[in-house]
Amino acid sequence: MKGVTLDTIGGGALSELFDAELSRILSNITDPNTDTTTKRVMTITVKFKPNRDRDVADVELTCGSKLAGIMTVSTQLFMGKHQGRLIAVESDPRQTNLFDQDRPALASVGAFPQKDGEK
Repeated sequence: MKGVTLDTIGGGALSELFDAELSRILSNITDPNTDTTTKRVMTITVKFKPNRDRDVADVELTCGSKLAGIMTVSTQLFMGKHQGRLIAVESDPRQTNLFDQDRPALASVGAFPQKDGEK
């Protein structure tokens, strides 16, 4: 009779739990929306609860991780009234008049004069 190992305990469940959690960690690491400097931590817990005679133990296997959270995105909202309703916008409406609103139309390529000898 062979003794229990990490590979055999729970019919191999601990290895499966490890693989699943490792997959979550790798996915979190490659997610461009997470912080690259945060350490990811995997925790494997094996709990033993012996019976009164101490000849049998119930065992619980868990595998969990602490992942990097989604990075914070900051913005600024400008609030005011428009036609009697409160609204919020991300660009400062007081700045919109500083720049030309009309953009010149682009000339089409066919409108340029041709060089001598070109058709």
